Amino acid sequence: GKKLGYTFNHRNLHNVSLGQGQEVVAEQALDLAAKEGHWVILQNIHLVAKWLGSLEKKLEQLSEGSHRDFRVFVSAEPAPCPESHIIPQGILENSIKITSEAPTGMHANLHKALDNFSQDTLEMCSQEKEFRSILFALCYFHAVVAERRKFGPQGWNRSYPFSTGDLTISVSVLYNYLEASSKVPYDDLRYLVGEIMYGGHITDDWDRRLCRTYLEEFIKPEMLEGELCLAPGFPLPGNMDYNGYHQYIDDALPAESPHLYGLHPNAEIGFLTQRSEQLLRTVLELQPRDGSAREGGVGTREETVQALLEVMLEKLTDEFNMAELMAKVEERTPYAVVALQECERMNVLTAEIRRSLAELELGLKVGEL
Repeated sequence: GKKLGYTFNHRNLHNVSLGQGQEVVAEQALDLAAKEGHWVILQNIHLVAKWLGSLEKKLEQLSEGSHRDFRVFVSAEPAPCPESHIIPQGILENSIKITSEAPTGMHANLHKALDNFSQDTLEMCSQEKEFRSILFALCYFHAVVAERRKFGPQGWNRSYPFSTGDLTISVSVLYNYLEASSKVPYDDLRYLVGEIMYGGHITDDWDRRLCRTYLEEFIKPEMLEGELCLAPGFPLPGNMDYNGYHQYIDDALPAESPHLYGLHPNAEIGFLTQRSEQLLRTVLELQPRDGSAREGGVGTREETVQALLEVMLEKLTDEFNMAELMAKVEERTPYAVVALQECERMNVLTAEIRRSLAELELGLKVGEL
């Protein structure tokens, strides 16, 4: 039913989807819930940025004298960048924060794909062996196309909104085809999944070709003969129950690597570099912004940097003497040539580290003047 303009889903639960003109409704829900000991869910608070200051004050007022069972739950989409953070600090500090992170890695993505089904799903088709094998292959295919995005342009030329809905609809199509035919229509299944279900998102011709290639490798007659490997060292499992498939993933899936996606190991260099930069950027954002003395007598930030700088300078090795090394080389084998090239590059890197540390030390000294 309705009460005060907001949805009354349960006797003790008030659900308010925030948007234009819903601020008054939310405040009415909060007042009533605080009095009666109900729960309030405020959805999408990121859509009412101007009202968040009033919400902070409202929650502060209701924190005293309200019913002991009164609770408030709020939800918001993640901000695209630090400059877009709009939720007041007071709300964040007084909240228990829960985030929903997308699965990362093939192991988590494959489990997540399989979680969309159940034992009842595996038993609903008359052609049980064929249905289970192709369903597992589709789960692996979904995990591949979803996680391949992390490799950037080396994964997909463009970012596509693949979702679990694509997977569940593909399995429904698989069920309908197997129930209507005694033979497995491999070509039809590959076309519907690769060109319609998932291919409907794809706008780049090369990405579409890649999608088709995956399906040609994952869905073919060899899968029913026990001769198909979804990835190096990961054969398609046989006829198992639902829990057996989850256990098989834990036991048989190789360690995370680009090989699981059909990529060269060097493909993750850019991805790992980007992740490292993001981690370091986050660490820098968490550092204190002033140079005041820290608690416990640790000293100022500048003193800490100076101490680390001195340690790094002490550990920094001398540059290789290239003339001496080249004189020792009797035969310019490929191994010796590569070793000498790496020594030259290491000298350049060492020189740059020493130069930048010296420059940083001068900056610290200037700052003390």
